[in-house]
Amino acid sequence: MIAAKVPAKLNLSLAVTGKRGNMHTLDMIMYPYEKYADIVEFFPVDGKVGFDLFVKGGFDGLNEERFLAFARDKFDAIAKRLQVGGKIEIFKGVPLGAGLGGSSAAIACAYKAAIEYLREKGQNMPLDVEFLLSLGSDVPYMVHGGVCRVSGVGEVIEELESKGKIEVCEIIAKGGSDSGKCYKLLDELCGEKFDVANVPTTVFEAIEVERNDLFEPARILNPQIKVACDELKKRKFDKIFMSGSGSTVFAISGFVK
Repeated sequence: MIAAKVPAKLNLSLAVTGKRGNMHTLDMIMYPYEKYADIVEFFPVDGKVGFDLFVKGGFDGLNEERFLAFARDKFDAIAKRLQVGGKIEIFKGVPLGAGLGGSSAAIACAYKAAIEYLREKGQNMPLDVEFLLSLGSDVPYMVHGGVCRVSGVGEVIEELESKGKIEVCEIIAKGGSDSGKCYKLLDELCGEKFDVANVPTTVFEAIEVERNDLFEPARILNPQIKVACDELKKRKFDKIFMSGSGSTVFAISGFVK
């Protein structure tokens, strides 16, 4: 058995810098959030191509059938790409629709576990960013992990120096968030004129600037995000952040060296 664990992610910043075809280009500071994590246990079968998927618990409210219906094609793509197979057991700890990487974490876990299996068999497998992007724009970062600046459509990953650990107070607003609708509304609000200035390039700059270009569209589409922000303000936090396209909002509550 080979196990892989991938924590949730937080966007300390998210700047929309343009469009590439139907995709928006982004420049983001990403931070691992270990309160939530997906765990995959892979029981490989030599010579088999394809995964038998089982969900073994997860976050409150997880609809296992709906998750598997969404994710099955992506797991199949990994099996075919890497020519591996066997049983996969998933603990789905990262919430979906919350801007925490929930749709990508288990996929990243499966890829990492399969790559480790191949390495144990003597096959050196470099990170296949183009393939990972086909599974989702967050998947390359979720496989890579750590504190990073991520740009382009998710393919450019730069590790950042990070001394110590940020602690946060987070609220996941009810109602979730639809990334596609957020980007569509952003285009309508800004007329596809994107601000390429004041883009944070470090963790410190991200905390100072407080930039997430999807914040306003997300709050319009889901008023509960504003309710969650107001709750954090009542707790005397003055800097409020949103991860991804929502619905998680958070404040930095401390720093541990």
